[in-house]
Amino acid sequence: MKTLGPFSAGAAEAGRILVRGNNWIGDVVLSTPALRALRARFPRAEISVLAKPWVIPILRHNPDIDRILLYDAGGRHRGILGVHRLGRDLRRERFDVAFLFQRAFEAAWIARLSRIPVRVGYATDGRGWLLTHAVPATPESLLVPRVEHNLSLLQAVGIAPADRGLVLAPGTEDLNRARARLEALGIAMDDRLFGLSPGATFGSAKRWSAERFACVAEVLFEQEGAKGLVFGGPAERSIGDQVVRRASKANLVNLAGLTDLEEAVALIGLCGLFLTNDSGLMHVAAALDVPLAAIFGPTDPRTTAPWSRRHVLVRKEGVCCSPCLKRDCDRDHRCMSLITVEDVHSALVDLRQRYGWDPVSVRWERLQGGSGRTVPLVSLGR
Repeated sequence: MKTLGPFSAGAAEAGRILVRGNNWIGDVVLSTPALRALRARFPRAEISVLAKPWVIPILRHNPDIDRILLYDAGGRHRGILGVHRLGRDLRRERFDVAFLFQRAFEAAWIARLSRIPVRVGYATDGRGWLLTHAVPATPESLLVPRVEHNLSLLQAVGIAPADRGLVLAPGTEDLNRARARLEALGIAMDDRLFGLSPGATFGSAKRWSAERFACVAEVLFEQEGAKGLVFGGPAERSIGDQVVRRASKANLVNLAGLTDLEEAVALIGLCGLFLTNDSGLMHVAAALDVPLAAIFGPTDPRTTAPWSRRHVLVRKEGVCCSPCLKRDCDRDHRCMSLITVEDVHSALVDLRQRYGWDPVSVRWERLQGGSGRTVPLVSLGR
């Protein structure tokens, strides 16, 4: 392990930089300010991000990167032999520097297999010996917002932040698909639209009850005349069905599992209000500057709260076991069950009073002029 300090950046100035992206949607969104810092520091370099398939849509229109390299975890790069094959594939790319925002051992091992001469990352998961610039990760450095955590990695080697704002823009084609979807659902441009994200990929402990999501949806319809969409992946389809079934008085449609991530991003961007558990889609809404209420229980808002000015955190203080960071609750789930429908509705009223509730037409206009560029996706070894 070399002495920590600013590395010789000469090769990276107009050379080739590899970034190992994270494996979770929210973490990738939260890494975008760090990508911007790299672009600002190395304006002439070619910046490539190595990413697994399910997070690639978050990066497809990012103006700060030049290529997305497919980590084909289900095919060519599957298993131990696949990881070594990935190392050989990357070796042919002749990268000068690797920045590892993912803190796993595997990320450093792949960079070493790729023979990238400069490898920058946090000294976590017993991988410090694989890095040329291993940044210490103290408990204090981990208990900060993920945006700051990623930027601190770069600052440790002399790269200053450029802009701490999240970067996410739906593509033009995705926006047009989203608008066509709304028209098919009978949602007009002058309607007020809200989004619900009642699932959470990490585990059931992060989920507020479907019944209470439904109650909130009914209140928003009865008091505001608003229409709603339920978002999530295929595994959350049944949760969305529960919400819609129980919200019989609301104008609510379950889109969980029926859209790809690109269309979901565009549809979330057209919502004027968003209610969510701590989830990847929460960070998508934050990046799109949608006013949102985020329900937190077992997870720690010091690290994963929405990185957005226009949000309200809904959390019960004083629950002795929160945050526990567990996937599933082995007690009475009080950190979530104590949060009432009134608590959440009050947070949404507060959001509306502070930021308004834009109809679909206003949200549409705000999303126009986003990134019209699509970042090339490269399949390695093909």
